[in-house]
Amino acid sequence: MTFTLRMSNVIVGRSELESRDAALGLARGAFRPGMGYELTEPIFALIDGAGDDPDALARYQKARDALRLTLTDSSGATVSTRSLHIRRDPGATPGKPALLLEIETDDPRLWSTTP
Repeated sequence: MTFTLRMSNVIVGRSELESRDAALGLARGAFRPGMGYELTEPIFALIDGAGDDPDALARYQKARDALRLTLTDSSGATVSTRSLHIRRDPGATPGKPALLLEIETDDPRLWSTTP
């Protein structure tokens, strides 16, 4: 199932969220940027440089929340998330996607579908 990340009506990107752990409420997968990714990229780049700095993390979270991103499943239904991040994949190699979408959720819609 493909999940679509939007900012208003602009598609930021898509992911299959291939790796899911219902017990922890975590899912992640290769992220395929859409036309709107360039609008959000500077915000998501902040997390890569934040490390463990609480002030930098707070700035990132405030900026990310201001984007008002929504995640929907392939039927268009909104998937609720507690947190959502787009990160550079540290293990990326040529030919492998360089970005990951990571979410934290309790939404049963995510756990009832097969990646």
